[in-house]
Amino acid sequence: MRNGQVEEAAKINSLKKELKLKEFQFNSIFEFSESIYSAFDIDSVLRIFFSTLMGQLGVSRAFIYDSNNKLFRKRGFKSSEPEIEAFYKNLKKLGNNWLYLKVEDLKPNAKKIQEFLFKEKIYYLINVSQSEKKMGILGLGLKLNQKELTQENMEYAFFVSKFALSAVENAILINNLIESKRVEREIQIARDIQLSLLPQSVPQLKNFEMGVIYRPISDVGGDYYDILKEHKGALPILIADVEGKGLSAALLAASSQAILHSLNELYFFEPGKFISKANSLIHDFTKGQRFITLFWMLVEDEKKSITYVNAGHVPPILVSRSRNCVTRLTTGGFLTGFIGEAEYEKETVTLELGDIIAVFTDGVPEVANWEDQDYGEEAIVDFIKKNSHLSAVQLTEGLLDEMLVFSKGKTFRDDFTLIILKVT
Repeated sequence: MRNGQVEEAAKINSLKKELKLKEFQFNSIFEFSESIYSAFDIDSVLRIFFSTLMGQLGVSRAFIYDSNNKLFRKRGFKSSEPEIEAFYKNLKKLGNNWLYLKVEDLKPNAKKIQEFLFKEKIYYLINVSQSEKKMGILGLGLKLNQKELTQENMEYAFFVSKFALSAVENAILINNLIESKRVEREIQIARDIQLSLLPQSVPQLKNFEMGVIYRPISDVGGDYYDILKEHKGALPILIADVEGKGLSAALLAASSQAILHSLNELYFFEPGKFISKANSLIHDFTKGQRFITLFWMLVEDEKKSITYVNAGHVPPILVSRSRNCVTRLTTGGFLTGFIGEAEYEKETVTLELGDIIAVFTDGVPEVANWEDQDYGEEAIVDFIKKNSHLSAVQLTEGLLDEMLVFSKGKTFRDDFTLIILKVT
């Protein structure tokens, strides 16, 4: 065989080997992508990534860094947290205008990076950044046979790393979706709990009309009202503002409701003891870390009177048409759940025909417009005075309508709960 033919055969064999290697790498990347995209958590993705990459290249040390997801994972070496933090801070000195780098060729301004990498026997860097703002870097050591990595090795590592970072992004998105679904489910549970606490109907009284409006600012609010079991013509009504929002507030409200319903049977006509005992029990399970403002009143239908205790709540407003006066119902004591032992005073108020009581949470007077002006309690008083001829239901609905006009479409700052009683 002539020399030319020998050279040609050698070239063909070399091309065949190269083609075989490319085919092998392609199949490897294909299999890797299939397996990595079937993993739905970051740890699984990176375990597959390192196993594939290091196995194919025959390296014993590697790391991958992703600034976008604050991710740094390594194999084959140990570094302390302070060392890794210092490494992070200096990575920007590498810039982003490069694809492959040998650690020995790093510029003087990257000396600290170089020292760290030499210490951990990392000799190659590959830029796998998604964009200028999303830095991604792969670091590799020598092969187990101590041979240097070839251009083909670097290209293979680049593609596998790109797949891995894409799979990490997918895993994060999937986990975020799962988390959002979990949060949605929690909110729905809290919403169901909260709705189950609310009275299903407003009782009909002989000498009183009652109107109620309840509008939480979000799916689950902190406001709560209840109408407890009637006894000897007396009807207990309460309104409360539970600290916080969401599932925790709903659970606190549910626990408090159970306490109040139980105590209602024991201390029905002793409101001071009733609220004092409730305060102690609420404090026991909140450990003083949560609190509830509470207004409790016992409506005595035949006597046309109320007996009330105000536990740190926004003072309800009594507008008396016959006496031509406005009174705030303030008698009571400290908000519930904050301290273990507290005394509460009660007050009994005899009412007359046409008297109106407005009980509300702080979100009602704090309805604001786009100029950040609050509607305010005085405006509530003025509305009731001007419209005292209306029924209790008409007053609650009319007051809400006026506030909606006042707010000019601005979202309410807080939950809106309003109860109006009118003596008829």
